[in-house]
Amino acid sequence: MKKLSLIAASLLASSLLAAPASAAVTFTFEGGLATPSAGYTIVNTFNNTTGLTGSGFQIKTPPADGNGAPPANSVPAGTPYLSVLGGGSATFTFAQPVAGFQFDWGSIDTYNTLTITGSGATIIIPGTNFTNPANGNQVSPGTNGRFTVFGTAGETFTSVTFSSSQNSFEVDNLAVRPVPEPATWAMMLVGFGLVGYGLRSRRRQSVRVTYA
Repeated sequence: MKKLSLIAASLLASSLLAAPASAAVTFTFEGGLATPSAGYTIVNTFNNTTGLTGSGFQIKTPPADGNGAPPANSVPAGTPYLSVLGGGSATFTFAQPVAGFQFDWGSIDTYNTLTITGSGATIIIPGTNFTNPANGNQVSPGTNGRFTVFGTAGETFTSVTFSSSQNSFEVDNLAVRPVPEPATWAMMLVGFGLVGYGLRSRRRQSVRVTYA
């Protein structure tokens, strides 16, 4: 049985203290929602291992078993997904730096770890850093949803690594937001602010942390 853990979102902020003062990166977890959202384009549906490096991972197809369970929020349901097994890791390097990316994160566990390499710093996000219990529930919106990473001050990202110390870290539908032209940054900042306000007003299950 997967472990139950409830960790305050403030811990996520503590893991980002090494970031440079110029960086501004925001993370959101939207329970039950599917990738992609507006402005993002899917670059990997994990139907095969193309673009992935590492070891100890599988491309799996439902139903769930001891080596993984499909993200409950993924659309369409029943398609292949990435499952990183205990002690394994899978890295996807973007073809060119991106302004943001998102993916369907399934049955979040305390032993899942997301490592992001960007222009400002390498950022590590443990599965413990969620306000919802990271108990590996395979159907709950609290542990199955759309996880988004984006830079709000010119920060870009070059790769993302999914790793896990136990079975498993389940991922589907990786999507990216391209780096915008300089003239559009101001408009994007306004848009991010409106999105954040909308998420709070609708009381979605989410965690949102920004550092600068």
